[in-house]
Amino acid sequence: MATRIAVRHVSRRLSSSGRILSEEEKAAENVYIKKTEQEKLEKLARKGPKPEEKPIDTKPSSSASSAAGPSTEKVSTDKYRNYAVIAGVVTTFGALGWYLKSSGKKEEVRD
Repeated sequence: MATRIAVRHVSRRLSSSGRILSEEEKAAENVYIKKTEQEKLEKLARKGPKPEEKPIDTKPSSSASSAAGPSTEKVSTDKYRNYAVIAGVVTTFGALGWYLKSSGKKEEVRD
């Protein structure tokens, strides 16, 4: 759904040049977005699950697998996501430091 909203926003910004889309254009855009999302889902279904992912288990889990599951499920193994989190934290502290440093400098207005 987020993909649909992002595509709609970008397409309206770039192609519409500030004009409001007609109902037919909105409908055509929605059909295109649904078609591309369906194609992505079909492509993923054909590709199959990744080797590191577990297949979805519909049976209730046993006590042995549930004991090991919760401790490892919340740890991210995606290194790019981890880099993004670190970059976000560094940026936040940098912005906070810049704000605090600049708030102490107040010039007096002289007449």
